[in-house]
Amino acid sequence: MKNYLMLASASLLFIAACDQQTAQTDRAEASSSTSELPKDAWLADFAAMQRLDELAEDAENAEKHAEAGAYYEQALILSDRIPSPTGIVYGPSAAVGYMKAGRPDDALRLLEAAAERGWLYANSIEAADEFEPLRSHDRFASVIAKMRENEDAFYQSHRDAGKAKLIFEDVARFWDAYDLAAEEKSKRKKAAIFRKHYLAPGTPGLIDYHRIKTNSMEELVERLDNSAGYYDGIRERTLQASQFEDRIREGLSRIVELYPAASVPDVTFVIGRLNSGGTAGPTGMLIGLDVWSWEEGVPLDGISEGFQKVVKNLDLDALPFIVVHEHIHALQQYSGEPSVLLVALQEGSADFLAGLALPESDKPHYYKWGMAREEMIWRRFSEEMDTDNISNWSGNNGLVEDENWYADLGYFVGARICEAYYEQAEDKRQAIEDLLFISDPAAILEASGYAARFRG
Repeated sequence: MKNYLMLASASLLFIAACDQQTAQTDRAEASSSTSELPKDAWLADFAAMQRLDELAEDAENAEKHAEAGAYYEQALILSDRIPSPTGIVYGPSAAVGYMKAGRPDDALRLLEAAAERGWLYANSIEAADEFEPLRSHDRFASVIAKMRENEDAFYQSHRDAGKAKLIFEDVARFWDAYDLAAEEKSKRKKAAIFRKHYLAPGTPGLIDYHRIKTNSMEELVERLDNSAGYYDGIRERTLQASQFEDRIREGLSRIVELYPAASVPDVTFVIGRLNSGGTAGPTGMLIGLDVWSWEEGVPLDGISEGFQKVVKNLDLDALPFIVVHEHIHALQQYSGEPSVLLVALQEGSADFLAGLALPESDKPHYYKWGMAREEMIWRRFSEEMDTDNISNWSGNNGLVEDENWYADLGYFVGARICEAYYEQAEDKRQAIEDLLFISDPAAILEASGYAARFRG
């Protein structure tokens, strides 16, 4: 269920109100002992929160659900001291653990705690099978009502793409820490420098990204040491990313025009350890510029052959398209059994709608390969689309060794299905909404008429 909460509904964790931080700040300031500590003392709480997360996952795997719930609850409590809403995810996770342990009162208490902290998207909580026994409970109804209030408040404050926060300040901070760390030989001291000068003064989005992707400054330093030439080579490009701000806002504004119910989350641009070009968390969208900034001549030392293919296929000029693609994920609310078709539609609709928003943008690299082999790709896709094995279709960039195949073709097929669905629809606005809220992927495929192109 933890994975369901974090992944199955793409928008569940991909956006969250920055207003969440207000309640957390109030709770932190209520403690005089906390207010007397140095500003970076929260780093210790963050490390403890990470360890509790690990313990909770181990308990889950051992089916010790009460223990998992307790670990997640303690992680949530510690998160109140952290200057980012990133730890709000532990509230619903704890509630799931308690439900599985047969402790519904504790589950309700944790859902209430999550709602108090600003948790959004009541629909996903309401629809989760684990919470089915709570649906007739008055307290559960109150929780859902509070979450809907949070959702509405976020929507009202994030309607204007022109006012969306596009946050680049962590990038310069990274390079300041990078220069300071270059004077040290000890990896331990280098990691401490990045903690003090990059993470500690970082934005809520950077902290969010650190929890989700970077994990530790020791791991970041190891990557920097192994790929020093790469990072030296991308420095100037990463510092130029803000030049795309107007184009990004244009794309986000166009999405609101296409789908007036859309809200616009904040976007934080960071430097990581070459393991994520884009993700999302409670602070909004999170973009790893280190993955997008390679150009011809930049050394690829220390990078696996597979990931070298990844960075060579990506270009910083595509940044506006990528941000809009991730924004679509923030709006999506998909449900149903996991399948290749569902994943293809989820990724493909993000590509297709980003293309509608930014029609002058170049299509992703897999399109050229896919368009020249579309029928062959469809034949193979149709044989695998009802399975849950996505290894041939998504997340395989840099892993494909067969010269007769290409990475991320699920995106390509999904986008082509979505395009066909949109073209046949008389009500284009309704078609866009249909593609954002898919519960029956087979029905979308059938209505699109895409499969019929290859019959006979």
